Amino acid sequence: MRRLILVLACMVGLPGFALAEDIHVGDIVHLVTRDAQVPAHPSPGDSRISFRFASGSAGNVLAIHPGGGWLQIRGQQAGGGENSGWITKTYVVSVDSGGPTGGEGTSQLSWCPQKGSPNPVHAGRIRTASWNMEALHALDGQSTFPDSVARQPIDYARIKCYVRLFDPDILAVQEIDGEAALSRVIDTDVYNIVVDQRPKPANMNGKQNTGFAFKRGLSVQVRDDFKDLDTSHGALRYGARIDATINGQVFQLMSVHLKSGCFDNSMSGSACNTLLDQIPILKGWIDQAAQGTNPFVVLGDFNRRLDELGDSVWAELDTGQPPDADLTSITANMPVSCRDNHFTEFIDHILFDKRAIPFVDRSSFRQITYRQADKADWDKISDHCPIMVELWVP
Repeated sequence: MRRLILVLACMVGLPGFALAEDIHVGDIVHLVTRDAQVPAHPSPGDSRISFRFASGSAGNVLAIHPGGGWLQIRGQQAGGGENSGWITKTYVVSVDSGGPTGGEGTSQLSWCPQKGSPNPVHAGRIRTASWNMEALHALDGQSTFPDSVARQPIDYARIKCYVRLFDPDILAVQEIDGEAALSRVIDTDVYNIVVDQRPKPANMNGKQNTGFAFKRGLSVQVRDDFKDLDTSHGALRYGARIDATINGQVFQLMSVHLKSGCFDNSMSGSACNTLLDQIPILKGWIDQAAQGTNPFVVLGDFNRRLDELGDSVWAELDTGQPPDADLTSITANMPVSCRDNHFTEFIDHILFDKRAIPFVDRSSFRQITYRQADKADWDKISDHCPIMVELWVP
C-alpha cells in the first residue's frame, strides 16, 4: 500500500490540501497532532464545530466535496467512540490508499486480485460469509489488547486482498474495533459497512464488535442490534443485524460473537456459565424470528464446536420448535481447512432456519485457507479463516 507524506497547505501558504488529487473515497487519512484536537463540522464550509476528532488519529474517507478542500471522514472522536464529520484537508498529514497497490510491500501482494464489482457476479446467487478478523484495530502499529496483534499497512492490505479473493456478497465480521478499522480491509466503493452500536470506550470490552460488509448493489436494510446477547451489562458483544432482499425474498441475517472459553461439553467454569447464559437468549431470538415472515441466517463466531455429536448447546438451540426454527449448521460434516488444520473442529458457523436452507447450495461451502507463501504472516491476518456458502434465490 502506498504511503504518501503530504505537505500541509498552510505550510506553503496555499489554500486547501496540496495533493487533493491523491485522496479518494475509501482512503485512510492520518490527522495532525495538536493540543486542540481536530475540529469536525456538520457540512462543508460550515464554521460550526460538531465535535472534534482525536489528535493524531486516523479516519476513513467517506466523501470528498467537489470544491476540493473538504473531506467527510469517520474516525475516533476525542474522548472516545466514533463519529463522522467534515474536516478541511489542512488537518491531514498523510494518506493510505484504499487499494493494496504501490509502495513498500507491493511485491508481496503481486497475487492480489483487482477489486470486485459492487454487484453480485450472478443475480440471485449470493456468496454469504463470516470472518472473525482477530482484534482488528484501526491504526497502524496499535493493538486492541496489550497482547493482541498489531498490524502495519502491508497487513491491512493483505487482508483486503483475501476479501477480494473470495469476493463475498455479504460478509459478517467479528472482532472489529469499529467502522474505521473495517474500512481498512474492505473496498468501501464496493461494499457498504456497518458495525454494531455497542458503546466503544477505550477499554478491552469496547473494542470487539460485530458487523457486516455488503455489496453496494444489494438491497439491504440495517436493523437494530440484538443487544440482549450482552448478558453481562457491557462485557459481551451485540448481534449486528441486517435484512437483505434478493429477488424479492427477504432474509434476516445476524452476526454474532459468543463468549469464548467453553468450546465443548467437557469444559466448565465461569466462561461456560456466561456462554450458557447467552444461549437461551439467542434461542429466544431464533424462536421469535421463526414465527415471523422471513427466513433467517445466524452466522459468526459461536466459540463452540456445535457440530460435535451430542453437543449440549446445539441441542438447546436446535429444538425444531417452533417448526421453522429447525436449524441446519452448514459446517456439519465439512472439512476444516485453516492454517494447516491446527484446529480440527469449527467454532465459526452459519446456521439456516427451515425456510432458508432450501436456498443453500451446500456444495458451494468453503473455508478459505491462507496461502502457504503468506505463512510467516498468518498471525497478522487472523487466527480464524473465513467460511462461505452460496444462496441461490431464483
